[in-house]
Amino acid sequence: AGIPDRIGGWRSRKTAELVLPALDEGDKLYENLETRIYEGRGLPAMMVLIAYSSVQQNDIHVHRPEVCYPAAGFPIISSRNAMLTFDRRPIEAREVVANRGGLLERVIYWVRVGDQFPTTWIDQRIAMAAANLKGAIPDGVLVRISTLEEPGTSTSPELKTFIDAFLRASPPSFRNTVLL
Repeated sequence: AGIPDRIGGWRSRKTAELVLPALDEGDKLYENLETRIYEGRGLPAMMVLIAYSSVQQNDIHVHRPEVCYPAAGFPIISSRNAMLTFDRRPIEAREVVANRGGLLERVIYWVRVGDQFPTTWIDQRIAMAAANLKGAIPDGVLVRISTLEEPGTSTSPELKTFIDAFLRASPPSFRNTVLL
């Protein structure tokens, strides 16, 4: 899949511990679903989910954390746009915080539909419709990276640093899939 095993002091392991779409939904929605936890001595654990589908139309489309987390019993307590930059290229993303039963999970994610990076579900539907009007059925990918934090703290800077290192450690073919 092109996902790096090591990123700086972090080392990855495959995991099923992440918040995922319901089993029947995930099977229907994604051709490729990768989940990893990156751990390192003295470093916060980083949870990574990459979901890819070659088709984005009607009821087959990537699901945003604002849908999956509450469905799994973890309410979203904040959600806002977040701008990331990789190699001077802006990436329109979202940053959400979910309540994980006493701990908070800060999530930064982006969705790519065709060549668009919609930050809302409505914008995602518009990107799908615009591609359909041009005779195309766009592909789509969700890149979600998160970490746990204590109430009253913010791990946003650490997440952004990890995302940059993650993309730099990834092969060009992977970056082309998630960024175009």
